[in-house]
Amino acid sequence: MTFLLCFGTIAEQCRPAEKLDTPKVENLLKIWYRLPTNQRFTLVDSSTVDSACYRKLVFRASVPAPLLTLYLTPDGKHLVTSVMDLEVDPAVARRKKQDAVQQVLSSGALLTSGPGSAPLKLVVFSDFQCPYCKRFAGFMNELTPEERSQLQITYRQFPLNIHSWAQDAPALAACVALQDKAAFWKLHDYFFSEQQELSKETLTPKALEFLAQTTSVDTAKISGCIASKSYRESLQGDERLAADLGIRSTPTVFLNGQPIRVASLQDLRTAMHTAMEEAVLARPGKRD
Repeated sequence: MTFLLCFGTIAEQCRPAEKLDTPKVENLLKIWYRLPTNQRFTLVDSSTVDSACYRKLVFRASVPAPLLTLYLTPDGKHLVTSVMDLEVDPAVARRKKQDAVQQVLSSGALLTSGPGSAPLKLVVFSDFQCPYCKRFAGFMNELTPEERSQLQITYRQFPLNIHSWAQDAPALAACVALQDKAAFWKLHDYFFSEQQELSKETLTPKALEFLAQTTSVDTAKISGCIASKSYRESLQGDERLAADLGIRSTPTVFLNGQPIRVASLQDLRTAMHTAMEEAVLARPGKRD
């Protein structure tokens, strides 16, 4: 990995690059990363790094891949993959990066549960027909009320093409959430509990029957929402975010902006405990 150590005294003497030949850089990256001829990189953000002289460039590939972040040197001739500021505590820098990821993960989210002030922010990219997602949902339901009170949960829809009805369930779920968030979470649990019994043909009628019996949502409006595709903005946002983060499988779970692996309830509890400790240390005055 190429990286640059940045000293404050040097940063104060230089000037940020003023001009950028964007097409040239995009084409160079396409060649460097060997993208197919019909694919490309597109510059989506450009900003000057605080207290340094390097321009931060963020590129999005036209294929599913994480956003690419590079840094342009002040003379405009070189790109580096990382800038390390020796005047910044690495733990603080790492926390800032995680906070930035978490902000992106939470921005514009439709499917949320729990207070925004919760110290732990959990985001899961999930598929209602995925058996491992069902298992993770089970872990979440086994948390104690006290543990749940520490969490704000965001559900991001990432249906996999290999599943027959997973493409239909997100539309129905989003339309329910647009009308009643609490009803969405009931439907969420229903989809997972009935995962083996549902099919592409029975999904919608059974789900609407369940909603009519257990919630006060207007099922006619839900059908209208599906027909008009009013849910598309929400689903497209989840799809774009998953592509930008390079997510390819479910469930993919983040806790306070940090990806975590959860194979058991104990894994989840351990991750929550660690994240809580880190959140406490990150408070002003807690670090020397």
